[in-house]
Amino acid sequence: MAGKTLLEIFSKYQPSELNASWMAEATDIRLRADKERRMIEVSAAFPALVKKSALYAVEAEIAKVYQLAHVRILPRYPAELFDQRYISELVEETQRIGIVARGFFHTYEAKLAGNELTIEMPYVDESLLLMEAGKTPDVIAGIIRSEFGLSVKVRIVHSAALAAEYSFGAAAELAEWDARLKQSSVAYDRMQETRRAVGPSEGGGGSAPTPVDNDPNVTRVMSLLGDVGDAEIIDGLCRIGSKVFDISQPQFVVGAEFEIRPVPIARVDKQMRNVTVIGEVFGFTKDTNRTGDKFNISFCVTDGNSSIMVKKFSLDPEDAKTLCDAVGDGKTVVMRGYAKNDVHKDVVDRDVTFYYSDLAVVKTVGRVDNAPVKRVELHLHTTMSNMDALIPPDQAVKMAKAWGHPAVAITDHGNVQGYQDAMLASEKIGQKVIYGIEAYFVNDTASALNGTYEGSFEDELVVFDIETTGLSNVSCGITEIGAVRVKNGEVLERYNTFVNPEMPIPPEIVELTGITDDMVKDARVIADVLPEFFDFVGDRLLIAHNADFDMGFIRAAAKRCGMDYDHHPYLDTVALSRHLNTELKSHKLNKLAEYFNLGEFNHHRASDDAEMLAMIYFKMQEKMQKMELRSFKDLQNEMSASADVLRLPTYHQIILVKNKIGLKNLYKLVSYGYLNYYRKVPRVPKTVLEKHREGLIIGSACEAGELITAMLENKPEGEIEEIAKFYDYLEIQPLSNNRFMIDKGLVADEEALRNLNRRVVALGEKLNIPVVATCDAHYAEDADGIFRRVLVSVKFKNDESDNHLYFRTTEEMLEEFAYLGEEKAYEVVVTNTNAINDRIDSDIRPFPKGTFTPNMEGAEEDLQRICYERAKSMYGDPLPEVVEKRLDKELTSIIKNGFAVL
Repeated sequence: MAGKTLLEIFSKYQPSELNASWMAEATDIRLRADKERRMIEVSAAFPALVKKSALYAVEAEIAKVYQLAHVRILPRYPAELFDQRYISELVEETQRIGIVARGFFHTYEAKLAGNELTIEMPYVDESLLLMEAGKTPDVIAGIIRSEFGLSVKVRIVHSAALAAEYSFGAAAELAEWDARLKQSSVAYDRMQETRRAVGPSEGGGGSAPTPVDNDPNVTRVMSLLGDVGDAEIIDGLCRIGSKVFDISQPQFVVGAEFEIRPVPIARVDKQMRNVTVIGEVFGFTKDTNRTGDKFNISFCVTDGNSSIMVKKFSLDPEDAKTLCDAVGDGKTVVMRGYAKNDVHKDVVDRDVTFYYSDLAVVKTVGRVDNAPVKRVELHLHTTMSNMDALIPPDQAVKMAKAWGHPAVAITDHGNVQGYQDAMLASEKIGQKVIYGIEAYFVNDTASALNGTYEGSFEDELVVFDIETTGLSNVSCGITEIGAVRVKNGEVLERYNTFVNPEMPIPPEIVELTGITDDMVKDARVIADVLPEFFDFVGDRLLIAHNADFDMGFIRAAAKRCGMDYDHHPYLDTVALSRHLNTELKSHKLNKLAEYFNLGEFNHHRASDDAEMLAMIYFKMQEKMQKMELRSFKDLQNEMSASADVLRLPTYHQIILVKNKIGLKNLYKLVSYGYLNYYRKVPRVPKTVLEKHREGLIIGSACEAGELITAMLENKPEGEIEEIAKFYDYLEIQPLSNNRFMIDKGLVADEEALRNLNRRVVALGEKLNIPVVATCDAHYAEDADGIFRRVLVSVKFKNDESDNHLYFRTTEEMLEEFAYLGEEKAYEVVVTNTNAINDRIDSDIRPFPKGTFTPNMEGAEEDLQRICYERAKSMYGDPLPEVVEKRLDKELTSIIKNGFAVL
């Protein structure tokens, strides 16, 4: 304020004589007031330095007199007054306004050289980074600039000499800061105890830093595998959980040598000193600090069960290079040091960070394949199988190479996106890759009619339904059979009987059907019922809804009773409805009853379902007659000609590329699937596959394949054989892959799973089709299964099963299939997989080398003409020499590299 002194501006304030003297000398006074915040800021020039303590006292007194919330006096001094003696005042102001400063500066040494101020402190690592994060050097430089108009570079660095003299010794950090962390931790623990006692709405944490994730209802899980126990060290090998580390020849990189006695990382869950951990490195990063002359390095370490963050700050370039040369992603390290909580702006992170003083590089002991002759994996999914697998394509190739496998197949679900990474890894390390996919196969040649029946719609037919104790026709029994004999839209005769399944009916089935154990306990067993039912049916065509299920149970029961019922023809009304009622999304029995306005019925009781299905069939028969279909042969021809690929069920199928022709055909099939046959997934119709089968090898895939599905549905043996004949090889997989079928009631137990594989092997022998054993690998190591369960939980929310879909060695696969006998196990694991590989060319490259820009005649001339016309319109004709030379240079580069057409 022009002409007024500070004493005149604050006339109500009566300072001491000493303070009045320097206040009276202030000139060039500038005021800034904020009425809402009740704050005044005064900037003034002083001819001599004023003690910060005096300034702070006057500020507080003025605020009190004028009832203000805040008063600040910002002094400005002549530049020549700034020297070493003012540093203490500078630190005082820094501790006042700095976010991270108070309590840090009671031990320091300051050195002012020209326009650079270096402040040495005893702290290491976290404390220095914390000060950098709080921009403390910038705060100090800003104070100097504000008060003296000078630009001074400020550095805060570690001093070994100060650290040696400090209370903790050479490797310790600031005692007060350590105490603050402990205080925060104690406060947090007390807060948790209080909350547990009085509930989450009460209790408090005082003035301590706020812990991150302080919800008492949140449980932090430190371990994937639970308590893995102490590290086991035998003959230079250290085992922690599922990981084994070779510590026999450690390469000490940082600090001193030390005895390697690591603890599981899961146990490092609080502040600890003098602790040793071991694990594999991931997430390695190196960044320059604020001043640009040193480096901050951080990375994570996992022992396969738990992980921890590791940090190192303000490393000299030479030390940083030494560390980076020895340590990086994928390396295995053992470290001795301490763990402590990070603090960010008065917030305590409950996770601890590890700070090492000594570090050595060791090795992780992975699985090896010691078999004299190696297998070939023909069914493997990479990260390109959407939300389903965890193996990067290049990792799969590298694993196969490390194990000495002749080749490895990449068979992602419905796409070829993993090919490029696999190809590059293959060429780099010299490992053969088999390119393929797991396709979503649709049998568009199938009909609603199964078996041979050439009768007309006017024939007598039998519509039937059954109720069962579960889904598996192998391990479950029939509880009720209901049937009606029909002709020309009328019911001629009814048949209904309970059946004693000779096993308890599960509660969920009782709830679904209403049939209890008491209702069937006095009924006849299936051996007595079937002959009667077969007499009722005679040679008439059977009709059922989802007929494969019902006929599967009938055939399985007949086989157990010594009867042959494999070849009786039947019609599936689900398939028929999909063909006729295309406007419907669901073809369940109750939905069809609603669609045809047939009224209510007692759903899930065999007799009622059978009679309702007869009424539904009559309605669909009317539709067929309007379509001028008069016989079941007409229906078969019509369905084959107009099969809706988008509505038919899909089956998994492996397609492998045999040669370059096959690669082209596979690319066509993938394109057709996404462009012409996409519904939820890209589909491969059987008719289209047959047209493009040259150069391809077709495998029957997993339990979701057409072959295993037919076996589970207990289709006639002749039909199963016809399905198998379509494939170049049949596939069996480890029991764990299909253990979920036991949980779902599709098979009785593990022996039933073994029998299923034995049946595939026997079928291959009978038809002279090779049978191969595959992993259907979705992740590299068995311990990775937990991560896949997290991944697939998005699609299968209640799926907690672990199918152990990991990439196995030859020895592991031979052990898995030992129940087939040593000779047969070797055949399916080694001999046949290598035989398939031998049929596949080694020079298949999914992406040709070079660039292939499109060709457009006259593109180069047009580009030059357009550019010159534009340039002349801007710079005149003729063009200035500098413009013409630059234009020629740019056009030459574009045209020479083939980009003119773009």
